[in-house]
This record gives sequence, structure tokens and C-alpha cells, in this order.
Amino acid sequence: MADWYLVVDGAADPGLYPVTRETRQHACLYEADYPEETLAALPHLVTLAQDEKLAEAWRRHESGRFWGMAIRSSLGFKPLRRQLRKFTTARLPLGDVVLFRFWDPRVFATFAESATPEEIGPFFNGIEAVIIDLGPGGRRRYAWDGGLVVQQAGQTAAASPAGAISAP
Repeated sequence: MADWYLVVDGAADPGLYPVTRETRQHACLYEADYPEETLAALPHLVTLAQDEKLAEAWRRHESGRFWGMAIRSSLGFKPLRRQLRKFTTARLPLGDVVLFRFWDPRVFATFAESATPEEIGPFFNGIEAVIIDLGPGGRRRYAWDGGLVVQQAGQTAAASPAGAISAP
């Protein structure tokens, strides 16, 4: 059975990290002993549980804030984290290795929609769907069926007037 997960971009909003830490299952996509302020800005994989604060904040306030992405996968938490970690860097044409912020919806949309099947296909190993919110561009759902399938994923919610979530 597939579950929903979030890849939360702590750099997108300083209020995200404290709420992410309160979830039952979360882990940074990077493995190192980072200072707390650095860790707060890194991407975290979170099991989406509807009864937690993060799920409610995501539903009510994420639209147009580029907080990250939702992923449906049957891999389980640890295997999904291993899968996603493979994509945290990219090799440029001249050989330089750079940070690849695939969890940023704007980056993912550009990558997914311009990549060759050989480039994007491996991302979907064990991943059924990815949903991103592009603000005024709406929500998009991405899936792999021997080729990339892109659909509008419904209306975006109105952005919060506060502009950020509050840390507890």
C-alpha cells in the first residue's frame, strides 16, 4: 500500500523546521552532523499524517510558498529516503557536481518537464506520484507510465495572509 510523504524545504520558511521536528517520522535528506541552524534550512522527508500540525499547515498555507513536494510511494520511509538522496546532487555538462534542489517545486517542474526519459525516469523508481504547488500556476501531479504524465491536480488554496506558519 502506498503512503504519502512530504519533502519539506526548511529554507523556504523558518517556521517549518520546528513543526517538522514534531512529526512522528522525519529525517533530513543529508547525513552529517550539522549545527541546528543549518539543519533547519535543509530538506526533510516526513511521513504525512493527517492528524499532525504539519499536515494542517501544509493544507492551509503552502500554496505559492514553495515549501516542498508531496510524494506517494509504497517504498516505505527509509527506502524512499535512500531513493531521494540519490538526487540531491547533479553533474553539470562540464563535470561539476552541484546541489540539486529537486524538492523546490519550481526546480522540479523545470527538471521534470524538460528532462529526457532517461534523466527523469529513475526518479520515479518506487514513486507513484509527485504533487507540487506552483502558486498561481496551480498544483501539478507528476507520474511515470513509461513516460512522464503531468496533470493539473486541482485548485490551489488561498495563500495565508500571514505568509508563514508559526513555530509552536
